[in-house]
Amino acid sequence: MGIVQVSLPDALKSLIERQVAEGRGARDLDAYLTEAARRFAEDVELEGDLVAEAKAGIADLEEGRYRLVETREDLARMEKGVLDRVRARLAADRS
Repeated sequence: MGIVQVSLPDALKSLIERQVAEGRGARDLDAYLTEAARRFAEDVELEGDLVAEAKAGIADLEEGRYRLVETREDLARMEKGVLDRVRARLAADRS
């Protein structure tokens, strides 16, 4: 594992130390910052995925690949399909 030295403003360091002392997510400052960096990296990756999904959705709209939701049943069917796809993706990510 690599070592990175970081200078933190006093207010931020104090906030992190309080979080650690309260037992909120890490055993010490190093673990807290490692977790924060990991979460940030995940957010960056997720942002890229979201942008790609948005671009694909826009392309679908422009090509006329969409369906109208006119009834509650249409909405329920669409919601189920979305949830099924999300669950499948989450299951695949855990594998």
